[in-house]
Amino acid sequence: MKKDYIPVSEGDSALPEVSFIEDYWTKKWDQRKLTGFLAEYLEKREEYRLMQPYLAKLPKGSRLLDGGCGLGEWTLYLTAQGYQVTGMDLSQATIQKLQDKFPGYPFLSGDIRKTDFGDSTFDAYFSWGTFEHFEEGLGKPLQEAWRILKPGGYLFISVPFQSVRHLLRERKALWDWDEHFDRKHGYTSKMRFYQWRLTRSELQRELEINGFTTLQVTAIHKWQGLKRTLRHDMHLNPRSKSGKTVLRLFSPLIAILAPLVPKSYAAHMILAVGIKK
Repeated sequence: MKKDYIPVSEGDSALPEVSFIEDYWTKKWDQRKLTGFLAEYLEKREEYRLMQPYLAKLPKGSRLLDGGCGLGEWTLYLTAQGYQVTGMDLSQATIQKLQDKFPGYPFLSGDIRKTDFGDSTFDAYFSWGTFEHFEEGLGKPLQEAWRILKPGGYLFISVPFQSVRHLLRERKALWDWDEHFDRKHGYTSKMRFYQWRLTRSELQRELEINGFTTLQVTAIHKWQGLKRTLRHDMHLNPRSKSGKTVLRLFSPLIAILAPLVPKSYAAHMILAVGIKK
């Protein structure tokens, strides 16, 4: 497991962890509109394709928890599919907006490490890119997931992937791969823990020692990882004028070669499916 850090202001560096995480994601979600869900978009997501065969085994009306629901699109979509879905997020401001825009849907603010739900409440629990943001590790979120799931309940989580790309990059000197580190002056901004990155076996181990049987661990979001490779390893911003020019010139070659790149090298996330023993 590896830590990622991000630059923060002096004020943010002094915030307690929960306050920092809540404030960070509130600002992130404020940059996007609450548009509800687009079924065609979500159904194409790798998360849905991996989760759907297991959800199909559950009867309609089964209770699901969307832990770290963000803008709530998964909660809205799966509710429309006939499940009883509760969306929960640490950002109270975001939850308030969801409650105002979508009255009647159970959106709640809360910490996934300690919820108010009773034991064995849910038939399934899914959480995309959330468990990794606590510096103490994934243990408490997984233990709480185990508590509130029914025996035989499914857990679906995704976390950042410690891919071959990262392993090769971090063999270099720090100034060669950390854009925030200056060889002469060191870190010129306050740095704060942001997330953990895990290998497949590390994620499986976290599930197993916290009471789950792991059914699969799969690398996902290869294209997103390839874009990050261009930006962070090749220092090419796909949104800049020069970046767009390079991509336009080499897009035919990229289209041919990209499918040949293994997910183990470039995938951005890994998704695990577990079942409560």
